[in-house]
This record gives sequence, C-alpha cells and structure tokens, in this order.
Amino acid sequence: MFGHVARIFRSDFSSWLPIIVVVGVLSTLIGACANQFVWTTSGGFAAAAARAGLDPAEFGAVSLTIYVFVALLTLFSLTIVGAATVERTRGTFAQWRLLGASPRQVRGSLWALVGIASLLGALPGSLLSIGLSYVAVPLFNQMAALSFPAGTAPFEPPPFTPSPLAWVAALVIAVGTCLLGAAGPSRRAARVEPLEAVRESTLSRRGPGWPRWLAGVGLFAVAGILVVGVVTGPETTGFGSAAGAAVNTAMLVGLLAALASYAIGPAATAILIDGGRLALGASPIGRFAARSARARNTGNAHIIAPLAAAIGTAGMLLTVLRTYEVLVAAAGFELGTPNYVDTAVMIGLFAVVALLTSVAVITLSGRNAGRDQGVLRAAGAAPSQVTAMIHWQSVLLAICTGALACIPVAGAGLVMALGSARLLGSPVLVVPWAEIGAAVLVCWAVLFVVQRWRIGPWLARDVAFALRAA
Repeated sequence: MFGHVARIFRSDFSSWLPIIVVVGVLSTLIGACANQFVWTTSGGFAAAAARAGLDPAEFGAVSLTIYVFVALLTLFSLTIVGAATVERTRGTFAQWRLLGASPRQVRGSLWALVGIASLLGALPGSLLSIGLSYVAVPLFNQMAALSFPAGTAPFEPPPFTPSPLAWVAALVIAVGTCLLGAAGPSRRAARVEPLEAVRESTLSRRGPGWPRWLAGVGLFAVAGILVVGVVTGPETTGFGSAAGAAVNTAMLVGLLAALASYAIGPAATAILIDGGRLALGASPIGRFAARSARARNTGNAHIIAPLAAAIGTAGMLLTVLRTYEVLVAAAGFELGTPNYVDTAVMIGLFAVVALLTSVAVITLSGRNAGRDQGVLRAAGAAPSQVTAMIHWQSVLLAICTGALACIPVAGAGLVMALGSARLLGSPVLVVPWAEIGAAVLVCWAVLFVVQRWRIGPWLARDVAFALRAA
C-alpha cells in the first residue's frame, strides 16, 4: 500500500509543492519559538537576567504573544493542509474501495499520504529554524531587555545554543497538526460505501459534523459569558487597570470567536453561498457559479478558512488597539506615540502565511479544473463565460471570507464598547473598516488570479483534448 501512496504523490508533485512550502514555513516559526522558550527558561539565561537587574519572567511574558500568534497560525493553516490533502485524493481512494480495499487500508493510506507531504515540509523547515534561531532569538531578547525599565546593568546573555528538543518539537508539532486536520476527513472518507464514494457531490455537501458544531457552540458560549462579565462584573479600581482589563478581555473574546468561526466555517460558508445564489438570480452564469461553489463547499471552506482567520485576527487587533487609544485620549491621559511595528510584523506574517495556505489548497484541489472547464465548453459555454464563472465564484468566496472575518472583530468590538461605556459613560469603538475591506478585495483578486491561472492552459486548447487529458 505504501508504494501505491508514494506513486500517487510522485505523479503530481508540482501540485503538492505549495503545501510542502507552507508546512516548511510554519515548521521554521515553530522551531524558533521552541528555541526561544528553551533558552529563556535555562539557568544561564536566568542568571544573566538577574545580573542585569531584570526578572526572567518578563522575557517569557513578552514572548507569550508570539507563542500564541504562531500557535494560531499553526492551527489554522496546518489543519487545513491535512484536511485538503485528504480532499485532494478522495476520488482516488474511492476507486480503491471499489476494487476491494478495506476502510482500514484506505484510512491508513490517507494518513501515510498526509504524513509524507507534511514530513517533506517539516524536515527542512525545522532544520532552517536552527539558522533562524541563531540570528533572531538573541536579537529579540536584546531588544526586549532594552525595553524593560528596571534594568540596573547591561544585559549580557549566555551564548545561544540551539536545542535538539526544539528541533524535535518543531518536527513533531508540524506533522502532528497536519495529521490532526486529516483525522476527521480520513475517517469519513474510509467509511463511505464504495458506490457512494464515486459520487463526488455526496461528500462535498456534508456539513462540519457534530464535533465541530459542538466546539463552535461551546467557544461562542464561553465568549458570551466573558462579554456578560464585562457588564455585570465588579468595577476595577483605577482607570488604567480597568482599561487594561477591557483590552485583555476583548483580545480573549476575539480569539475565542475566531476559533469558533473556524469550527463552524463549512456550515457558515454553505449558508452564505446559498444566500449568494439567491442574490445572483438575475445572472445565469452567477447562479451556475453559486451552484458549483455549493457543490464544492468543503474545498471552498478550506480555501477561505485561513484568509478569514488572518483578516479577522488582524481586524480584531486593530480594533482593540485603536479603540484603546481613543479611550485613553477621551479620559484625558497622555498615551505617547504608539509603536505598532511588532503588530504590523505579526499581521503581515499572518497574511502571507494565510495567502500561501489558500493558494496551496487551490493548487492542490485544482486537479479537475481541466475536466470541469472542458465539460462546460462541450455544453456550449464560451471561454469568456468560464472566466466569468470563476469571477463570480471568487466574489462569493471573498464575501464569505469577509463575513467570517467580522465575527472576531464584532466580539472584540462589543467588549471594548461595553468596557468604554462603563468607564466614560458612553461607548467608544473604532473599527478598521477600510483595512478590512481592502483585505477582502485582495482576497478576491488572489482567488480569481490563481483559479484563472490554473485553467488558463486548458482554455487555450481544444475541448476534446481537455476532456481526454483530464
């Protein structure tokens, strides 16, 4: 079985390459974070911090934001990679089921395929993290030490040495997260009856399943409890403490809402696409594009999930920070010139990884692009109409992305509005609608360009050739 799995992977290696790149990038970030944790918790580092009059725990507190940020990137991107890998080969393993393969063999082969793809990315990525850590980890801690006001002497840390445990952690976490994302889809694919398995629309229309619904509802419930606590909880003494508590609660609610929207993303995407189909009733091509997108709901949910997570998290951060600035100014306090360099770097990195993940999923799932456009053209559609259909599908997916991204923004914004109302008597809220709208437009452009690029060579060829080759 493993030999057949390896042949599947080799037969279309170029489609797997973007997935491997995404896993490699995230493995590098995970390894750097693991080296940061190991080094800053070592005895030599603690002694150096004490000699400089610094608390070693301050370095851990500064690093915590980066740890959470990389953890979110890993969760949103690598679970999507694992699930998309299963979706990509579902038809092939459906044929295996028809030829007599057992559910256990199909499930094991899917896990082996995900393991190969993730390992090919995680192994070089974790090795690259060693070189990155040599440069980034000491530099980051030196910059952090300069920002701490309590130091009494220059901070001279011990020489940095990469940890073998950090390399192992990067490798295991990257591969394990991909396998986690593939667990549910591979189990469902293996349980499908052989005759049902070849009917592609049957599987693609399935919802997220009760575990994801349960997780989404539970996360929304916890976020709701925190929002209620902002109104009914005891008042915090001092403006600074109260404003800081509102910011922390808003961040937590926004993160919970982002995780919840990710959990119920496939179901929410299906509902939004159905609504878009009704709105496009006057356009035959638009209606057909909506039906096509609905039939591939699972794959489309994988495409927009990282984009929605990136836009939603960035919008949540900007909402909280800008509202806090206005809140402090309205209370008559001097905040100074804010420095958003670290926030901009995190948002930019999140955006790049999210775009890479979505492009990788489109590339991986575009195996049938030539066949699909060939069928449309054989039925009488012109190449320009096929392009128009891709345009409408990209519009629908961009709208779904924006709608899901607004969920964490709304959660964090509600907390800041309620918290500011308790402090000032009237709510204060600043939402970066311009940045969110621009990000959604960028998503539409990327989705359209990549999908059009995938079928461009097929549109330039004869219909019969496209049908034979696909």
